[in-house]
Amino acid sequence: MIGVFSIVQFDSKKKNTVKFPFLGYLGYITTKIFDKFSFLSFLADKLETLRLEERLNHITIKNPIFITGLARSGTTIMLEMLSQHPDVATHQYKHFIMPYIPYIIELLLANLNIQSKTTERIHQDGIQIDHNSPEVVEEMFWQQFFKGSHREDFSDYLGKETTHPQFETFYKNHIKKLLLSQDASRYLTKNNYNITRLEYLLKLFPDARIILMIRNPINQIASLIKQTSLFLHIEYNQPLFQDWLKMIGHHEFGNGLTCINTGDSIIISRIRSLWKNKKTYVTGWAYYWRSIYQYVANQLERNEYIKEATYIIDYDKLCDESEQTIDGLIKFLDLSSNRFNKIKKNYCSRLHKPTYYTPNFSPKELSNIKKITESTANRFGLEL
Repeated sequence: MIGVFSIVQFDSKKKNTVKFPFLGYLGYITTKIFDKFSFLSFLADKLETLRLEERLNHITIKNPIFITGLARSGTTIMLEMLSQHPDVATHQYKHFIMPYIPYIIELLLANLNIQSKTTERIHQDGIQIDHNSPEVVEEMFWQQFFKGSHREDFSDYLGKETTHPQFETFYKNHIKKLLLSQDASRYLTKNNYNITRLEYLLKLFPDARIILMIRNPINQIASLIKQTSLFLHIEYNQPLFQDWLKMIGHHEFGNGLTCINTGDSIIISRIRSLWKNKKTYVTGWAYYWRSIYQYVANQLERNEYIKEATYIIDYDKLCDESEQTIDGLIKFLDLSSNRFNKIKKNYCSRLHKPTYYTPNFSPKELSNIKKITESTANRFGLEL
């Protein structure tokens, strides 16, 4: 199945060799065509929407669920777990084929009865995927409609004053088509970039539920650094990979990494400067972690509406106190707990802190991380 994270793999016979087989090139070319000639994508969307118009008019978007947080905070495992609830619909790897027509893609693949092999995603974090696995797709839409997205010199904040009628009509119709195609009543998505769009999302969907993932900064920074190194290696071996990531809206690692600008361009410049020096590289990541979660903490403190709509999940507690944490979350989301019991038991037995890497910081680096992030971490109840 054509999905960037499911096709690009490491060759088990040749250590550190990246495989980019025929389907990889096919997937890249397909994505490139529809990205370059975006009018084809929007035409396909309009045709599908018109075909389904009568059925879409009877669908209501109720309590959509938005998972967000800085990368490597546990957003993917949260998406994977919640996506198995029978009441929710979410984007999947198969939608990368043509994300603008989710209903047709679902119908087409169901009729063809296509199966795909389960593999570990390229992040090498133990998460197994196939073409039905949930994945971030909607960022492709955001960056199409909001052209300033992912520019470090431009604030990524979208508030209640933001208006974009064309996007809003498209987005709501798209969610309805996804719900219809999967016979579900609730929309679920994971998008780390939504962290600066909470006000706007609640303007569009006043009854939305937001899950904010947070993690001990020492472990999260170690994971961010590991993933960045891994993606740089892949891009070095397969230059097309960076361009593909850019087209599908993944800008979190590798050469294409762009910092989320929460409205403070000065801190972004400082972070970039620190990243250029090996001795201050880790410190730069500490400032980036703080810039994101300090911004969110301020949002929660100043905006009661966002606070009431948001449920904070500490990744460590999700692993250590799984049942209690999951029960609280399911109640907050107003999802059926009975229909989730079997899934919950499975994840309670599976969830654990990563064992495939450990932080390897010097005493000075650890001291800097704690000094820079501690006050913000404490605002979320994290102790360093």
